[in-house]
Amino acid sequence: MPRSNPPQFRKTLLALAVGAALAPYGAWALDLAEAPPGVVEPYVRPNVIISVDDSGSMGWRVTSTAGGDNAITTPNPDGSWPANARRMNVLKYALTSIFDTTHPKYDPALLPDKKIRLAWQVMHNNGGASNAANVNSGSMNTNSMRILQGSHRTNFLSFVSSLTPVNGTPSHLMFSQADAYMRQPLGTNSAWASDPGVTGSPYLACRRTYHIFMSDGRWNGGVSGGAQDNSTSTTLPDGMVYGGATAADQAKTRVYRDNFNNTLADWAFRSWAVPMQTTGMTGAMQAAADYRAAPTTENFGNDKAGNPAILERYWNPRYNPATWPHMVTYSIGFSNDATTWPGAPGIIAPPAAERLPFSFNNASSFPDLVTGNHLWPDMGTGENVRALDLWHSAINGRGRFYAVTQGQDLEKAFRDIFAQINTATDPDLSSSATSGSNVSRSEVGKYTAAYEPDKFWKGYVTADKVRKDGTTYPDPAWSGKTTADLLDAANVSSRFVLSWSDTWASTAFQGGVPFRWASDESRLSTNQKLWLQKNTVGTDEGPLKGENRLDYVRGDRSKEGVNPSSYTAAKPFRQRMSIQGDIINSDVWYTGAPSSDYLLKGYSAFVRANRTRPGMLYVGGNDGMLHGFAALDGSEKLAYVPRGAIPTLTLLTDPQYNNKHKFYVDGSPMTGDVDLNGGIQDPSDPNFSTHAPNWRTMLVGTMGLGGKGYFVLDVTNPTGANLPDGTPGFTETNADKLVRLDRTRGTTETAPNCGALTGAEQTTCLQIVDEDRDIGHIVARPVRDDNDGLRTTQITRMNNNRWAVVMGNGYNSANQRPVLLVQYLDGAKELMRIPVTSDASGTGLANDNGLASPRLVDINGDGLADVVYAGDNQGNMWKFDLTSYSPANWKVAFGGSPLFTARGSAALNGPRTKVQSIFAAPTVRANDRQMVIGSGPTEKTVQVGGMMVSFGTGRNVTKLDPSSVDVQTLYSVLDNTRYEQVVTPLGKRMQVHPGAGTCPGTNCIPVPTALGTGVATAKLAQRVFVEDGDYGAVKEVDELTKATWANWNGWYIDLPAVGERLLKPFDFYDASNLLTVWSQVPAKGSNVDPNVESCESTSVDSERQYRTFINIMDGKSPAIQIIDKNKDGKFNMNTGDGVDVIVGGVTKKIGFSRAKVEKGPHSIIKKDKFENVDIDAKNRKENLAAMPEQSLRPSWRQIR
Repeated sequence: MPRSNPPQFRKTLLALAVGAALAPYGAWALDLAEAPPGVVEPYVRPNVIISVDDSGSMGWRVTSTAGGDNAITTPNPDGSWPANARRMNVLKYALTSIFDTTHPKYDPALLPDKKIRLAWQVMHNNGGASNAANVNSGSMNTNSMRILQGSHRTNFLSFVSSLTPVNGTPSHLMFSQADAYMRQPLGTNSAWASDPGVTGSPYLACRRTYHIFMSDGRWNGGVSGGAQDNSTSTTLPDGMVYGGATAADQAKTRVYRDNFNNTLADWAFRSWAVPMQTTGMTGAMQAAADYRAAPTTENFGNDKAGNPAILERYWNPRYNPATWPHMVTYSIGFSNDATTWPGAPGIIAPPAAERLPFSFNNASSFPDLVTGNHLWPDMGTGENVRALDLWHSAINGRGRFYAVTQGQDLEKAFRDIFAQINTATDPDLSSSATSGSNVSRSEVGKYTAAYEPDKFWKGYVTADKVRKDGTTYPDPAWSGKTTADLLDAANVSSRFVLSWSDTWASTAFQGGVPFRWASDESRLSTNQKLWLQKNTVGTDEGPLKGENRLDYVRGDRSKEGVNPSSYTAAKPFRQRMSIQGDIINSDVWYTGAPSSDYLLKGYSAFVRANRTRPGMLYVGGNDGMLHGFAALDGSEKLAYVPRGAIPTLTLLTDPQYNNKHKFYVDGSPMTGDVDLNGGIQDPSDPNFSTHAPNWRTMLVGTMGLGGKGYFVLDVTNPTGANLPDGTPGFTETNADKLVRLDRTRGTTETAPNCGALTGAEQTTCLQIVDEDRDIGHIVARPVRDDNDGLRTTQITRMNNNRWAVVMGNGYNSANQRPVLLVQYLDGAKELMRIPVTSDASGTGLANDNGLASPRLVDINGDGLADVVYAGDNQGNMWKFDLTSYSPANWKVAFGGSPLFTARGSAALNGPRTKVQSIFAAPTVRANDRQMVIGSGPTEKTVQVGGMMVSFGTGRNVTKLDPSSVDVQTLYSVLDNTRYEQVVTPLGKRMQVHPGAGTCPGTNCIPVPTALGTGVATAKLAQRVFVEDGDYGAVKEVDELTKATWANWNGWYIDLPAVGERLLKPFDFYDASNLLTVWSQVPAKGSNVDPNVESCESTSVDSERQYRTFINIMDGKSPAIQIIDKNKDGKFNMNTGDGVDVIVGGVTKKIGFSRAKVEKGPHSIIKKDKFENVDIDAKNRKENLAAMPEQSLRPSWRQIR
């Protein structure tokens, strides 16, 4: 909370944040998530407009034009109606039985008070009900939209009672008035108001709206609506195009379109396709739940001409993909006149048993309407075709049409419509989105981190041993305990917890300190202690309360109250079920004995000296700490509280935290071995003989969604004693040696006021403030070595011989631009930044942008990082050229342009205009394919060369990300750059070859060329998934062969499930060219008050995960069958594990290589020479075929 008065304490460098005022959360570019998905779904009441027919024909009998008996007001005892019953009385009874709480047939579960918001209108209002002839008004009338309860329910029932049949059937008027009403300006009287007539804002964009139109006849009177569904090409609000430039594009929407104007279907299409409101709304509409789970396509059978009627998911009228404020139309035809169309005898209705509602049965003409074998007729030719307009309008409005020809079925129709509305808006509390786990593996162990929100955000790590056959069993050394069990049983007073003091000590920060209270600044600074002294509203409660809060974070439970209400002055702090907090997005990182393959001075001695080093598990927790647990028995050996976590630690003690989760140390740690004395490693260097290496194992951690920046710890010696060479052990006296660097900042911290400082302190302050503007939330997982999953490639030796950790700068930095961070770990530990743009914050490439996790590539195998690939939030895949021995020459490749920019669509096969964020690090491999150039006598076969850069798109870090249904994509693009070797003052290095020779030709060395934006510009070959239930096979649309490679620069394939995205880096399967792709539809849900309407999450969904094997080079399915789809114990694509497809006009068999798998982390391990085994987080197994023993990994072809 902001302070009104500055605090009174000695000014230290990071204490000058103007009283540590918190910046408004909304000031940041991206509204980042604060908790994992919950199981609470706020209920947002839908708007329902009921429009009914009071024309003269409503006085007739249901099945004839004879007058009905007005004295008959109730059905027979069996529910049927007498043949001479009046249509209007059947309608009155149907609505009364549903809405009247005193009626014997009232269902309290269907429409209880406050379930919906209701408005109504009638064609003529012959009965004189208040304002009932027109719902469209800017005033609050009796029939205006209100929450269904009390007097509003009574008024509706009075309206129903007043219905009187006279005059014609001006149906267009009902549609036009309902549409106009929902487009009235926002305000207290608006249908979008929070409580119409009482409270205006917030106006929720996620509120669903339905129009239920009932008529007993074929419309007449005035027409309106214009040309809506017959548009050749209309861009919808999500970017999808209705129609298109080609006949094939327009054919996808045949079932909706006609060739005529002014129909009810035109109005229904407009109400669905044109946003009801475009500004002033809060939140966002989400695609309907059934759409998110729908198959990619649906085959409705053949039309009468034998053509298959196949609709893509987006254009299937079963589903509603709209993500904008819109209105869905349901229509009811009540009588034979409303359900027959003698003027269009070729159009056949579904079977009689499938008309409540009309089914999509291929016995009807629905498949013919899909294919265009039948077209919707001209409704202007006469009433004998106009009943079809009711069916057509329901299709165009993404609702359903009910054909009622018996009195008792009218009530059924209304009840079924309200049941469908409830299904689309009710919470799905049977789903659970709260389970989570992360897995790490050592050579023989499997370690799983998990969290339990219902146990006050408890977290823990478990250990399993892995047998050679892939089976697992609990690690006996852990005695059946979890890390939480062990930590809760330990003596917290002696717990080894460190932090970082931002007190300025003459020439530098004080640095690493024990996380304990002290009355002076020997440990935390005055400002850091002040943060702990303050309660959640910003009141300073004094040093004692600050000390109590620190002790609570350390694990003291003496001041915990009892949830939910037994909190006292003596026990004011939040109750916990464990002192270990939840582990959500942080990967468990295993560090054992040094395992790198460096042929560097002193490293072999370092390996020998540490060959028996105890294995450790490092993981971040939302209890404010990074934890280090012994892999041997699960005991905690180290905890670290980053400086950036301290400003909000008070929230952990607040009882409200159990319902208002926050992230703290949510990023993933990684470790690597570095020479702290620099990198003089060339024996020809004159100083080589005197160089004294100082090898250490360094841990780099981030706060992820919990804060900005990173920290560095020395974890070389995880024992309680120093090594003979002085390597510090895990003791408090070594705090300043173990904590090497802390560049973390709380999410809401403001920048220090450097103007109040002088000398070196001011100089350092100004530098830090400037650098911090480019440091955001680093949320991406570490990049592991393809050949050694126990080490990261991000901690590396650079071409200037120095050691550094290389990272993307993450999200929500002040400058909002993508920046490659090169944080030196040796020497003075300077930070080098390589931005991709100089655009001002909030503009161009610096608008809501940031760099994700990088892939470092050593071109010539000399152990030095030469190039880096990393994606950003705007879909750009950047390449950084670090080949020079001089950091001054490190730069963005391709003259400052990205290698490629990804663009996708709102739904499969739509226009590719949507930004596709890149979250996970790319995977890189040299292209080993050949291509034919020239023709006839000049034809030659040459190597394609270059580097395949493979990555997926999608993101899941903001509050709205889980709800995104935009299509995400897997890409593999060709970087055609070649390199040459040069001699520098530091020895041989690589540099980018500028290009030479004749291209195309056998002596061609191509000029490095960026690929541009989008798949068409970049010339990427398309692949698609052929789906069969939970399985899929990869079909080539564009062939990549030796004969065609010269025409393409890689390939792409769109992920088929709604909301599916790539959040994890690819792995290589069995040392081959096959990528193992783990893609997810992330969990959705919230933990907000379910009684308060909110768009935070309007559905609860569990995570869904898919595993795909695909070749990085050409995007093909594996040449051998890997998945046993039919579970017969064999891997044979010819006997159930494959599917026939047509590629290049030839039918071929391809194997299924995609499968829906259990959510959470998986480990694929070698079982024997013939099989591997995929083990999920709950130790369930699936056998996979192994690749042939010979390695398929290509050699490098980059140096010319």
